[in-house]
Parts: sequence; structure tokens; C-alpha cells
Amino acid sequence: MKILISDPIHPDAVAWLQGQPGALVSFQPELSHEELLAVISEYDALIVRSRTKVTKEIIAAAKNLKVIGRAGTGLDNIDVEAAQRANIKVLNAPGANATAVAELTVGLMIALARDLPSAVSAAASGKKVKSYGTELAGKTLGIIGYGRIGRLVAHLALAFGMRVLAYDIVTPEQVEPGVQMTSLEALVGDSDFVSLHVPLTEQTRGLVSAELLERFKVGSFLVNTARAELVDEVAIVRALESGRLRGYAADLVGANSPLRGHPKALLTPHIGASTEEAQRRAGLEIVAKVWQASLDVHLRQPEAGEGE
Repeated sequence: MKILISDPIHPDAVAWLQGQPGALVSFQPELSHEELLAVISEYDALIVRSRTKVTKEIIAAAKNLKVIGRAGTGLDNIDVEAAQRANIKVLNAPGANATAVAELTVGLMIALARDLPSAVSAAASGKKVKSYGTELAGKTLGIIGYGRIGRLVAHLALAFGMRVLAYDIVTPEQVEPGVQMTSLEALVGDSDFVSLHVPLTEQTRGLVSAELLERFKVGSFLVNTARAELVDEVAIVRALESGRLRGYAADLVGANSPLRGHPKALLTPHIGASTEEAQRRAGLEIVAKVWQASLDVHLRQPEAGEGE
């Protein structure tokens, strides 16, 4: 079975897959879209992370492809509907990066609350700054999306002495003690900090709109370690300038984002899942899933001459 890995994943994961009997692994982490299009028909399975875009065009050319695996949570770089129509299984590693993203979320909350970028800049230039930052303890955190990452953020926030509200489209079976489920409108109106932890879908695209921002508590903070497209970035800028938002932190912004360089915006370059531990977990989880799925497909295929 021929397996192509077209993005960088942890070397332990590559080594594990290469060690499986019958696995012919091609590791090409810098493959361009055009190069992928030219060779994809040769492979039974494809493993990606974030860089590779598995488009409808790629899937149409993938005549032998049975499995696509993503070493991470979101699937927005894969045309899942096209894959399903082509009877290609799509897999991910949804829990592997939860701790890393949750810890970054709380780190960004602290950085916003204490205005750490300004403090670091002042220290570097020798300036004295009289800062009146705020504390997390006693504040209310609203979590939009109460899945794996949202639950971990809630757990960490409770340890800081925060009150925690949560909203999810799907009513969770279990809610951690100390977490109160509520409506989206009630959550944003009552929270000092709001954190986004929902996948990017057509339903969630632009979820934080200008209209919803008008319902936010004046002077609140918004943290987005999910996807840039979940928010209306122009509306975010207006909310920062009007004081509706006191600060905004995001792990990813649009290519031509008006938030770049904004004094009240704290931006990181999509590092949420980029810890050594998270990358190893995601890599090992997805190669094991892809290998097992490849075996299952192979075992279901009829022997030569069977059924004739």
C-alpha cells in the first residue's frame, strides 16, 4: 500500500508508519499543489497537516485513493464532501492538540489582561509604565464551543477562580461542575472574556458578527484560537476602537487582516497545536488510523478472479 505524507509531521510518526510491513511510505513535506496533482493517482492513502489543500481537483485525480488523514483537528483544508462522493474515508486526530490549544488560550487571556506586549516593549526600551491591568480571578469567562478544547479551557479557568459560562450548538451529555450552560446572547453579554472553540463550517463562518459584537459586555476581551473566519475582522477593529472590546487575541488572522499591527490586537502565527507533545500525539494518532483504515480496505478487496 502506497502512502504519501505531503506535510511535515512528527518524525516518530513517519518512522512508525515506515516500519509497518507492506507500507510504501513517501515523505514529501514540501510538495506543491501542482506536484501533488501530478502524483496523487499513484497512492492509496494521503496524510496532511495544514499546508496541503486537498481540493476537489486533487480528489478527482486520486484514482486509487482510499483514505485521507489530517494530523490535527479541523478539516477545512480538505474538501470532505468531494471525498465522500468519491468513497474516500477522511480521518483526523481531534484530541491530540487539545491541551496545547487550551494552554495557549489561557496564556493569551493573561497576556491581554496584563497587557504583556506593552510591558515587554517598555522594559526593552527602559520606559516606566504605570499599568492597570486586570486579573482573571473573579472574572467571567464565556466559552463558545464546549468540546474537547473548550472543556480543558473551562477546567483551567476554574483553577484561576473564574466563573465559567459555556454555549454549544449540541447540548453536552456532561458538564463539568462549576460550568453553566447558557445561550450565545446571554454568554457574550455577561462575560469579561469570551473564547472561541468551534470548528469552521458554513454555519459558524462569521459567527462573531457586527451584530453579535453589539451584545458583548463593554470592555470585554475576545480570544480566538480556532479559525480566523469565525469572526468579522472589520467588525472586530470597530469594536476595539469603540471600546466595546478592550482587546482581541487570535492565533490566526486573514491574509490581508486589518488587525495586523493594531495596538489592541495580540496575534500569534497559528502556533496553537505547535508543541512537541501535541505534534507527536497528532502524528502517531493519524498514522495509526490511516494504516488501520488502509488495512480494512485492503482486506475487503476481492482476490483476483473472485466474483467472476
